[in-house]
Amino acid sequence: MTRVFLVEDHPLMRQGLVAALGQVPEIAILGEAESGEEALAALLPPEGETPPPAERTPDVVVMDIGLPGLSGIETTRRLKAARPDLRILMFTVHQLEGEIFGAFSSGADGYCLKDSELDSLILGIQAVALGSLYVDPRIAHLAIRRILSSPAPETETPLSARETEVLRLLAEGQSNRDIAVALGISVSTVKAHIQSILVKLSAATRADAAVKAFRKGWI
Repeated sequence: MTRVFLVEDHPLMRQGLVAALGQVPEIAILGEAESGEEALAALLPPEGETPPPAERTPDVVVMDIGLPGLSGIETTRRLKAARPDLRILMFTVHQLEGEIFGAFSSGADGYCLKDSELDSLILGIQAVALGSLYVDPRIAHLAIRRILSSPAPETETPLSARETEVLRLLAEGQSNRDIAVALGISVSTVKAHIQSILVKLSAATRADAAVKAFRKGWI
């Protein structure tokens, strides 16, 4: 069961998402917020308070970018700074390159467009819950264009050969378990490699590490 928290300022859209996702047996709606400020208050316990038990903690936050007040990108950045393990899927109408890369730079783990079929949203939720990256196929060309227009790649990488393999598979959307099977190593070893990658690249999230490595030409 994947526990989902919705952040959406339009009541009708939020109610529609609750109704639609509520029909999916593998998904449980844990809570909802209509602003970034409300989401932070709900998802980050006050300093000194004991965090809620795991069964009351969401696995995935479905986040709108165009929120009133605190934007979805800034809300994501603050959530990820406090809770790096929280998976965040952007769900928005925006297809501007700057906002897409701004979302991933803030720590988002996926990006799904609002005019997608429900199956695409469910796929995005399930993908990021498993530790994979998710990019709506209709905006994948923007990522490719950004990579092709990047400066000449830097040949020297701080990553080991095995870490580069792990990051390449991670960027392709593979889960920790898939990577472990592909490379013939344990899941715990995959996690250790990912932690090392994050440290070496000064990346807050897996998505951030993948974007940085793409820009450098390392993967």
